Amino acid sequence: MAEHNVLMLICTVIVAGLLVPPVLAVEAAPGDTVLFCTAGGSQEHPDIDGGVVVWEDGRNGDEDIYSASSHGPGERITGDSASPSRPSVSGDYIVWEDNRNVSPDIYLFGRLMGTIALADDPADQWLPVVHGRHVVWYDTRKGSVDICLHDIETGSETFLSCSPVTEWKPALSDEYVVWEESTGGGDIWVYDILAEEKQRITWNGVRQTYPAISGSRIVWEDYRNEDPDIYLFDLDNPSGGEQRITDDPAWQVSPAIDGELVAWEDKRSEVWNIYICDLSLGKEVQMPVNSSGQEQLYPAVSGDLVVWQNGRDEGSDIYAFTYAGGSLPVAEFSADPTDGGVPFTVRFTDLSTGDPESWEWDFGDGNASTLRNPEYTYEAPGDYTVSLTVSNRFGADTVTKTDLISVELPEPPVAGFSAAPVSGGAPLVVQFTDESTNSPATWLWDFGDGGISSEQNPEHTYLTAGTYTVSLTVAKDGGENTTVRAGYITVLEPLTAGFTANVTVGAAPLTVGFADASAGKPVSWSWNFGDTKTSAVPNPVHVFEKPGTYTVSLTVSGGSDHSTKTMQIRTFGPPTAGFHAVPLNGTAPLKVTFTDTSTGELSSWLWSFGDGKTSTDRHPSHTYAAAGNYTVNLTAGNAAGSSTAVKTEYISVRPAPATTTPTPKSTGGGGGGGGGGGGGFAWVNPGWNTPTPAPTPTPTPTAVPGDAEPGRLHLGETGLVKRVVLLGSSDGIASLAIAEGVRAVDAAGNPLAAVTLAPLDPADVPPVPGVGAYAFTGYAWIAGPEGATFSPPVTLAFNFTEEQWDAVYSSGQGGLVVQRYNRSADAWEEVPTTVHQGVRSVTTVVSHFSPYALFVEVPGSGAAQVVAAETGPQPGAVPDLPYAHLIPGLLALIIVGAGAFLYYRKGNS
Repeated sequence: MAEHNVLMLICTVIVAGLLVPPVLAVEAAPGDTVLFCTAGGSQEHPDIDGGVVVWEDGRNGDEDIYSASSHGPGERITGDSASPSRPSVSGDYIVWEDNRNVSPDIYLFGRLMGTIALADDPADQWLPVVHGRHVVWYDTRKGSVDICLHDIETGSETFLSCSPVTEWKPALSDEYVVWEESTGGGDIWVYDILAEEKQRITWNGVRQTYPAISGSRIVWEDYRNEDPDIYLFDLDNPSGGEQRITDDPAWQVSPAIDGELVAWEDKRSEVWNIYICDLSLGKEVQMPVNSSGQEQLYPAVSGDLVVWQNGRDEGSDIYAFTYAGGSLPVAEFSADPTDGGVPFTVRFTDLSTGDPESWEWDFGDGNASTLRNPEYTYEAPGDYTVSLTVSNRFGADTVTKTDLISVELPEPPVAGFSAAPVSGGAPLVVQFTDESTNSPATWLWDFGDGGISSEQNPEHTYLTAGTYTVSLTVAKDGGENTTVRAGYITVLEPLTAGFTANVTVGAAPLTVGFADASAGKPVSWSWNFGDTKTSAVPNPVHVFEKPGTYTVSLTVSGGSDHSTKTMQIRTFGPPTAGFHAVPLNGTAPLKVTFTDTSTGELSSWLWSFGDGKTSTDRHPSHTYAAAGNYTVNLTAGNAAGSSTAVKTEYISVRPAPATTTPTPKSTGGGGGGGGGGGGGFAWVNPGWNTPTPAPTPTPTPTAVPGDAEPGRLHLGETGLVKRVVLLGSSDGIASLAIAEGVRAVDAAGNPLAAVTLAPLDPADVPPVPGVGAYAFTGYAWIAGPEGATFSPPVTLAFNFTEEQWDAVYSSGQGGLVVQRYNRSADAWEEVPTTVHQGVRSVTTVVSHFSPYALFVEVPGSGAAQVVAAETGPQPGAVPDLPYAHLIPGLLALIIVGAGAFLYYRKGNS
């Protein structure tokens, strides 16, 4: 609601620092005061239940009822201009006197039910009090003033048929209604709700007024001693009679009670202040909660919380006090030590509970102290009884311990000591510990090297090797004593571990001789050879049986001194030979680069290329001049031995064809000189346009007989292809042949299940940056999945109709070349290409799947310029004979596939 924009700020203020009190009659109650800060107006007539406080609030001009807790802002309960007043709270219920209907009525607010009228009769109803399920108020509906008891749950009402004095509210508990009856000048009466009976409590003829009740205890303001005092009566203990709580000559009025805590307005400091009495401590313990020069009125109590109306200039605020409780102290103490010789000093420690505020010690020899934890020295022998009295505002307690302290005549001290360490290398730091008895007062050490000390437990450093005698002299009033320990400390030369090895690297099993080279005078040796074996001799010989790197450590000891040195020994076994080569097949002359992949320690290589040639290089290149299948072996060796890797018919060299692709010409600049070496290929404009490819009818892709799915790979238990796969693209030009015995894996290295081959849309062909003199023919395909690899490589063929062939391979142009797009390098790379003019076919071998495209060499060399030719078939180009173009292409694919099948079957037999 808009009116809630002005929120109550709850701020905790320790009032001792906020208000300067006048002279106090007694010490303030223990606890903290909280100010409920409000925005203007006055806050009056508070009530409290649990943590919820309600009050009248004038911040909005008219009076309203507000509610707040110690954990949140204030909440406006009423919002009309009827000036509601005198609120009361219990649990979720708030009641008040309301004038919205001209005459005063009783209204109730509940968290679940909202605001309702309990009594809106034209007669007057005022000063309500709520407790639990009941509400009481003064009511004139019966023609005279009476008290109405209302049951919230049932809505029933009971009139008590009484004549109450209506100056103050009645009081209400779970079982009773209490009020001031007009009889006898004002007496306290009680109504038992369950028994439905009234009872008169006071009979003395003077006024008793402003009652409050908690459980069975009733308190009120009493004038029998002329000036008002606070009295108490317990309905459960009527024989106890009426008990006078306050007897100060000043006025005490307006009491409130909950449990053991009674609060009232008190004028003993000449201004109204709130006082409390904790009945558990006795009615004589009365304490102000927050003495100040401002008037404090209308206290209310709930648990350990007290709230009241506190004056502020022309208005007032609501304050709250959290009572911290109090109790009588219980005296207790300890003493240490309790017996010894003269002079004898004892440390006394207070162990009292109950928050004592003062201490009084009696040491039993006529002396005393008011310190909390004194230290006292007895000067004469004897047995002494000690007592401690502790006090606080609530009382005092004393504890006495008879013959607690026993003091005797002094005995002479007896010297004794120990040291650690007692031997070691120089510099040697030794800690000496006094073990003398009979409490010596002074110490004099002689360390035997000219050094002395008067400390009780000194530390001394011996700088020079040798044997030293140490003495200690102790003394006190009773005499002195000396002890000597001859040759007690032995200082050695500094100990430093060291050793050598006759060999640190070699073939396993490797025999190593170790020699101790430690400085100082070691008396023990501990070798750890790093292979779980150890030794305790100074100069061991050890055999390292297996290849590996071993950390050898030597720890030498001399007395308490230790030193460690480490060294690494490395042994190795024969290597494991291995290699691979690129390319694995091609046309003679074929240059192959071999790469050593052997593992282990390597010192020699011997290659045999299968054509009678050898090499001792680690990564040689070799050119095969003649066609054939060549078996390659590599023997790799070291001092521990050698191993040989053999790959049978590893290199396949074909004879040179009748027509081969001319060597590409360089456009100048970088690139390394054409033909497949360093450098790329660029789109160029040599002054002519690439012919538009003729359309090709779409055939059904060729599938392996018996296959339910074209491109599916049948793999054996070893992961190799066990059946030849032939796959054609949808445009009928590209075809793929995978031979038996090929290992096919995807980009993650997992066995490949199937392959695809599809023409690539011109828009998807990557641009070709770089140098060179090649033009794109308009034909490109993508083999998938991308990143798949094959070992050995597979065959990719492109078969054209006569019209298509004439368009891309005219006599006026250069040769054809296939290029592969490398995504990681963002570049096109030339791959080995073979042109079969007789059957209008181009073939290549591929080991990686990616986009592939056909390029044509441009005669001459001009400035590089992109040629953007259409790559798809043109409208109107219809072949004379359907599917006639497939005949030469399929013939070439069958020849290449059959040859690959026979070759790899032979290689795996």
